[in-house]
Amino acid sequence: MSRDLKNQFLIFLTLFIALYIDSYLFSSNLQLIKPTFVLITLIYWNMALPDRVGITAAVSFGIFVDLIEGSLLGLHGILFVLITYICQRFFYQFRPFSFIQQCLILFLVFFSIKIIQAIDFTNANPGSYSLASKSYLMSSIWYSLINSIAWPPIFFLLRAYRRRWIKT
Repeated sequence: MSRDLKNQFLIFLTLFIALYIDSYLFSSNLQLIKPTFVLITLIYWNMALPDRVGITAAVSFGIFVDLIEGSLLGLHGILFVLITYICQRFFYQFRPFSFIQQCLILFLVFFSIKIIQAIDFTNANPGSYSLASKSYLMSSIWYSLINSIAWPPIFFLLRAYRRRWIKT
């Protein structure tokens, strides 16, 4: 197996592990505030190796997340593509920031994701979450905070993994 193919396999392995963690290891009552490990992992790989993980991976894993969570098909795919584009466009500016600054930026990114997810595009569920709901706003803040706090340990774990297994 060539080195590029092996590296690609190892990168996608981490994304599938993150997808597994997202789908099976959290109870349903934590669904609104659980961290999105797939997206955090995707952000890391877009920062570390932007030429290896791109739009196709973002769409694919976004659709996987849509299928697992039962959300509007393509919503996470579009969000993941948008975040992948932003990460690949600004990774030179994002990398030198301190972890506090990176966490603050990711807090805003994840908060924006929750705001977009609250929009009922099809008006299919009139009793669903609303931006006017105080509880949804608080759960969005908690979701963003937990994801931004999860960034440093996942960053160091994936960096150690990349340095050990992925040869560039």
